[in-house]
Amino acid sequence: MKREIPGFFYILKSRLAGRNFLYEFYFKGKKTLDIGCGEGEFMKLGKDHISGVDVNTRVIERLTNEGFQARLSSGIAMPYGDGEFDMAHCHNVIEHMDVGVALSMLRESARILKKGGKLVLSSEVMTKKFWHTFGHVKPYPPQAVIKLLRPDSREEFEGLADFEVAGLFYFGDFFKNKFAYLVSVFLGYYTPILRREYFLVLRKK
Repeated sequence: MKREIPGFFYILKSRLAGRNFLYEFYFKGKKTLDIGCGEGEFMKLGKDHISGVDVNTRVIERLTNEGFQARLSSGIAMPYGDGEFDMAHCHNVIEHMDVGVALSMLRESARILKKGGKLVLSSEVMTKKFWHTFGHVKPYPPQAVIKLLRPDSREEFEGLADFEVAGLFYFGDFFKNKFAYLVSVFLGYYTPILRREYFLVLRKK
């Protein structure tokens, strides 16, 4: 597997400079779809090349009025053509979906991406804190998503033959104390200790 993940010290350098490491490493200057764009925080990093979809009518109306390229859509059917995007971003969204919608979102992500395009999927790992959010429906560990890429998904539905794994890394738990947070990010990146969030990179074949 070709390593396509930012190194820990790249992440640290970006954070210290006040930059979004994920945007800088994967999305800068690339036509991107932000799936579950919410209030548009990620879209603001590249208003000219990042489009967004969300199920919240209020936020889509506000973003559109502010000049963002935002559309009302769930993951089941995205209003874009085949191969329209270089990249797709889905941050802390999939855990709010049931299995059917989550699978549709992954398939739609593959459809709207160009060959070689990547989906950067991030979500929380399953801890006690995961269930403290009312809207969390189900945890989707990265290993569960990766299993869908097999020729035989061994599930009651077909797998995701259009994707291959391009990278996987983890972040540590959150602490208000900056030093404690830095230590947790370091441990989460290099060890299984204190892991709170994963970033799974899927490349379209």
